[in-house]
Amino acid sequence: MSGQDDPDYEPGNGRKFTFKEFSQDALEQLAIAKNFDKLYKLAEKAPQHTLTYDKLKFNDEIYKTGESILINVKNFEFIATIKKIISIKSQKNDQELPLVIINLYCNKDKIASQYQEQKEYMGMSELFLTEEEHAILVDAIQSKVLVLRYEDYEQYEFKDAVYFTRAFYNTKSEEFLPEISKWPKVCYCKKPQNPDLPYVFCDMCNQWIHLKCEGLTEEQVQSIESFICTYCKGK
Repeated sequence: MSGQDDPDYEPGNGRKFTFKEFSQDALEQLAIAKNFDKLYKLAEKAPQHTLTYDKLKFNDEIYKTGESILINVKNFEFIATIKKIISIKSQKNDQELPLVIINLYCNKDKIASQYQEQKEYMGMSELFLTEEEHAILVDAIQSKVLVLRYEDYEQYEFKDAVYFTRAFYNTKSEEFLPEISKWPKVCYCKKPQNPDLPYVFCDMCNQWIHLKCEGLTEEQVQSIESFICTYCKGK
């Protein structure tokens, strides 16, 4: 007896799955309700009804798994990364329902209040990948988004509409990976670098120093030819 004919077919990846759940009516009802998350979970229980792809073409653009995208859901815009591309096959005809499985990014505004002090060292263009997973229709994709590693972002010349990331953030446990204490530090204050803050380069220790730590303004720094930070002066 095939799994498709067995009313108690169990794919072997969790709770027992009743094949009747995966009816065309159920698919259509979930699709009409735009409950794509549940639709995806249902499809996971019956992998024989789904096809998986590495890339898709939409509006003459090729999108691949692992790429970052801007999406619009219910008139709200989010940035996400493509985890998986699937297509659910109809049981009645050859039609397929394409879904993009995504993981959402968040910015520092979504970080727990316990990190209020550390937010000063998080950039406006900084994103944190989260565990939040959703399924969306292909037509929710607006465009590709460039999200760079922090070290690459520093060297990138054109920073408009470009983002960077240096940590994963779990929205449930409210923890970073790597934790903030392990992020690369700058200045003698040993705080994580924020590209939005003004810095001055010390010609002795070869480090970027926060103007705030030196009590300097950007106008004052412009008139300094060679700068030695307070820490180096005190050696």
